[in-house]
Amino acid sequence: MNAVESLATVLLERMAVTGPPDLAVIAKKIGLRIKEVDADGFDGTLVRAVDGPKGIIAVNSAIPERSRKRFTIGHEIGHYLIPHHRFLKNLCGAQDIERWHAEVASAEREANQFAAELLLPRSLVAPILGLNDPSLHTIRKVAAEFSTSMTATTYRFLELTNCACCMVWSEAGHAKWYVHSDAFTLPLPISQLPAARSWAARLFAGENAPDDLVEVPIDAWLNRWDSSRVRRVLEHSVPLRSYGAVLSFLEFALETDEAEDDDDTPLHSLDPHRYDSRLRR
Repeated sequence: MNAVESLATVLLERMAVTGPPDLAVIAKKIGLRIKEVDADGFDGTLVRAVDGPKGIIAVNSAIPERSRKRFTIGHEIGHYLIPHHRFLKNLCGAQDIERWHAEVASAEREANQFAAELLLPRSLVAPILGLNDPSLHTIRKVAAEFSTSMTATTYRFLELTNCACCMVWSEAGHAKWYVHSDAFTLPLPISQLPAARSWAARLFAGENAPDDLVEVPIDAWLNRWDSSRVRRVLEHSVPLRSYGAVLSFLEFALETDEAEDDDDTPLHSLDPHRYDSRLRR
């Protein structure tokens, strides 16, 4: 947990939050009012009072999803409380909120990290996200319970899991950005994605994708020279029609498991499932 996420955790503890947080209550207690406004050019902004620790969070009323509005509020609370954001005067656009890739300005990434911890507290979601069993179905259930988007909840899963997984956001048939878990470090050829044999590309082509993780060709998501480092790629892609986008959740079985490759344990002492997997290899 970094310093920004720790700040969100301290806020939750001081507010005695034990379930999905009520952002209106939290905002009021720290001196903020929330207003929905007709806006052109931003999704959210923070207006600080000049005479004390208070202010207004303005949220674009045209944002279609409640979950996205909640994340925008959490993002602006982050700007309000993160000390070195005090003198920022940002209008936060759609390209800044719920984004964590390197092209996003560092202050906006920090506000997003704060919002993710605020809306999806680690202590509450880690036990229910199925961190050892990647599944968009589980992520979707947690998103519904905490009134968060699939994007934010998938990001939270990637932060917390030890599995080799990745999330790719694509628009108009082209991948725009991706984030990955700590266990997955191979680069994706983002300018070439989604490749034709991926389900993301097939969704853009008008096909219906399977509603679960399914195996796809390894080179549908990886460069040819990295493909040899992966045994299997599973993909679950879903359309996000409000944004004309596709969210792809990927799970990778890596060829770097030294515990299995270099294990001298006699085969007769292995459990049957691992015994079978070694024989197949």
